[in-house]
Amino acid sequence: MKRTSKAKTQNASGWRKLAPKSSKKPASFPALRKKLGVAGRVCILFMVLGLVGLGFWSLDKWFGANAAPFDITGPGAPISEVSFSSDGPLSPSWFANWFGPLRGRSLMEIDIDRLRKDLEAEPQIASAMVSRQFPSTLCIEVVELDPLLVLRLRRSAGGFEDWIVGSQGKLYQGFGYSPAQLSLLPSLAVPSRALKKMAASDGFEDLQEIAILAPLLELAQRNYPSMYRDWKVVSYQLENPDSPAAHIRIQSGKVKDIRFAPREYAAQMERLHYILLEPDFRKKKVIESINLCHDRSVFAKL
Repeated sequence: MKRTSKAKTQNASGWRKLAPKSSKKPASFPALRKKLGVAGRVCILFMVLGLVGLGFWSLDKWFGANAAPFDITGPGAPISEVSFSSDGPLSPSWFANWFGPLRGRSLMEIDIDRLRKDLEAEPQIASAMVSRQFPSTLCIEVVELDPLLVLRLRRSAGGFEDWIVGSQGKLYQGFGYSPAQLSLLPSLAVPSRALKKMAASDGFEDLQEIAILAPLLELAQRNYPSMYRDWKVVSYQLENPDSPAAHIRIQSGKVKDIRFAPREYAAQMERLHYILLEPDFRKKKVIESINLCHDRSVFAKL
């Protein structure tokens, strides 16, 4: 009997293993509606939270754009000193007049990048550096353009006004140059048609040809200072620098007319220096002309 019961029990257990494990029944319509109701409430909750977040973002964007920036540094102490230095004639008094009164402004209220750009927009200034020295000092260092020539123009009301010519042909009315300093620079002679007024100001557009002759003047000033001091007037014909007729003309006290080709200035200056040391040329107080435009050939008229 025990064996029979045991066998029946094993058979029943085996059939149970073959029976499907899932006990799920087809969902009724009320149960399905309940599940959909829960999912809908969750979706509505997410939509409400999204709309609230969008509303806060819109308010922050609207009011934040009109609000002043938050300064964590505080107002700071007013500027008590301006340290101004330049490698040219511009002085602290010039900067004070140019910048205007500080009116109790602090260092943090000064936009140093904007101030630097405004300084570099001045024709006489090549570059500028602006920095803060806490607690209350504004530091400014400028590098000025090197004056190359002086252009003297006649005023319509009478008299003359001097314009400085920089090495890149920039024309500007220099500040702080003494008459003695300007007298050391050669004068530039150009036809009036070469000067073009700037539409936005009373100044003139850059003279592009100056960049071609600038190396000649800089070389003479650096290596032949006594000869350079004797140069009085500079003019040029450089509409087509590659043309055989292109030249730079120098009028000096010793030589009335010196002509250079717009190239190989070092070789031409060496030939000119050698010629002026020749006995026949040294004895002459005034030489009519020396033409250096023809390569190694030099044409001179005593």
